[in-house]
Amino acid sequence: MKNSTVVHSRNMFIILFFTTSVIVHLFTSLFLGFYSAMISALIGLFIVTVLLVLYKSGMNSFTFRIPLIIGYIIYLFIANLVNPDLLHLFYLIFPVALVAIYNITWLNILIMVMTGIEVFVLFYLFSPIYRSVDQAQLLPNIAFIFSLAVVLCLLYTFRITPEWNNIFKENKKLDVLLTSRESYLDLFIEHSEDAIVMFDLDQNIAAINPAFEKMYGWKREECIGRSPRLFPLSEDAMTSERTQNLMDGKSYHFLRTKEMRKDGTIFDAELTLAPIYDVEKKLVATSFIARDITLKIQAEQLKIETEKLKAIGEIAASVAHEVRNPMTSISGFVQIMNNDPSNPYRAYTEIMYSEINRVDLIVSEFLVLSKPNLKNSTEFYIEKSLRDIVSIFETEFINRSIFFDVQIPENNAIFKGNEDGMKQVFMNVLKNSYEAIEKNGMITIIVTFQDEVVSILIRDNGPGMDPETIKNLFEPFYTTKTEGTGLGMLITKKIIVDQGGTITVNSKKNHGTETTIILPLYK
Repeated sequence: MKNSTVVHSRNMFIILFFTTSVIVHLFTSLFLGFYSAMISALIGLFIVTVLLVLYKSGMNSFTFRIPLIIGYIIYLFIANLVNPDLLHLFYLIFPVALVAIYNITWLNILIMVMTGIEVFVLFYLFSPIYRSVDQAQLLPNIAFIFSLAVVLCLLYTFRITPEWNNIFKENKKLDVLLTSRESYLDLFIEHSEDAIVMFDLDQNIAAINPAFEKMYGWKREECIGRSPRLFPLSEDAMTSERTQNLMDGKSYHFLRTKEMRKDGTIFDAELTLAPIYDVEKKLVATSFIARDITLKIQAEQLKIETEKLKAIGEIAASVAHEVRNPMTSISGFVQIMNNDPSNPYRAYTEIMYSEINRVDLIVSEFLVLSKPNLKNSTEFYIEKSLRDIVSIFETEFINRSIFFDVQIPENNAIFKGNEDGMKQVFMNVLKNSYEAIEKNGMITIIVTFQDEVVSILIRDNGPGMDPETIKNLFEPFYTTKTEGTGLGMLITKKIIVDQGGTITVNSKKNHGTETTIILPLYK
């Protein structure tokens, strides 16, 4: 846009000078009675008319300068052919001088070559005439050339130069504004926390920002011009369909999917994808903006789990109360029947009594979910509570030939929460570990203190769990034990959530289980 405006302005300067020269030539010929010279003047007027028609037709400024300069050269050449004169040869210098304003080397060379050919042809044709010029005739011709030079200088000084200065000032302002906007845009992309990528039409990476390198682990030199895998195999079909839709002009906003880092780790991401078009509305690339939402999904899941535990606690309070009242009466009647020596159904009533006790155990554990004392907070040392629980299980570990390794640093960090509840959490997890091992195994506890949290890792080398078991581990009444109630891990999770902490369980079949508890420290 800037270059087109400048070239257009220079074209107008040359055509204005060209038109002025033709008009002066025409009226001078009429005034002095040089009717033969009028032929070249009329041809020049015709050439000017054709050039103005081309200009009005909307010809590109860069293209228009070629017929403009060549037309001027043809006009001067015809003028020399019609009226050969030594001084008229000097007029050929004007196209060379005028074309210099374009500041284009190849165009300058082209015009000088054409002018040189014209001079050679004219000297070849009219050499005797040029040698016989009367010195007295040179004065008016020199005066005329001088006048044209003055007109050219005046036009350039008072008409063209101010216009060009205005154009240059406007272009400079536009350059500053454009540079500023581009700089701000570059800074925005470079400092964005979201990964930003631009793909070419072959799905190779054309540009990335630092956030992409940090999020995906790929370096810039490893990506540019290539197509690294950014998604797991499970997303192949969906990604192919999405790419095709992008090429067809479809956009995606806040699309949740699974992405893959260079090291193969999978993470949850939110994508915004869109096609990129040029000024002619032609697709030239596609944009890719990714945001890691792993923490966001974890927060959403934690919120859901918290609401679920709250609802379970409210249900537990009412259900436990309603169940225990009739069960108390039933238990009393069954005991009376068992104490009757003449009871013919003793075998059945004893089974009934055993099952009633089991129901009472389930109700008691279920009632823990609604106990308000689990939320009562006191200040205590987390490592002391953990060592107390370990000492309780020490005999059980010896009997089962389980090697026990405890790594608890002397930190004296204070934790604010329910100490009895946290002891129950440790008991539940350790009980699950040694029951899974049965004999000749190993249990390790590693406590790590960080700036604001304490991490408690409990690891065993037991048989591990399959994905289905892990998925349902914290669901109420889900258990793999013959005598289990399916409430232990649910209660464990509720206690930890009430303390503002988190619990995660990682396990693989035949490779043991790791339970990680993270709790906030009290300041």
